[in-house]
Amino acid sequence: MLSRVADSIFWLGRYTERAENYARFIDVNFNLSLDLPPGMKEQWQPLIAASGDREFYVSLNGEDFSREKAIFFLGFDERNQNSIATVVEMARENARTVRENIPRESWEVINDLYY
Repeated sequence: MLSRVADSIFWLGRYTERAENYARFIDVNFNLSLDLPPGMKEQWQPLIAASGDREFYVSLNGEDFSREKAIFFLGFDERNQNSIATVVEMARENARTVRENIPRESWEVINDLYY
């Protein structure tokens, strides 16, 4: 196997894993927030901090760690290189470059997720 192919497959796995982990973090934090007592503040700031992108988040949104802004930043913000949308795009690009070396079903799932 060429090192280029191995590298692309490695990063395909890393990006896929990162997208899955972020989705799980958002899901768990959202569901926990539904059970909070009235008046208790939701905890989105620690999630942003755990992602390692707190400084970048603050540069875009200030100290507003609302549910909507946090979910958008972690899930869909194309300016965030670690958002789910961005890493899915990078996973797809890596899969595209090694399409002939991965199962057709894998390519189709990643491509469908991208679109």
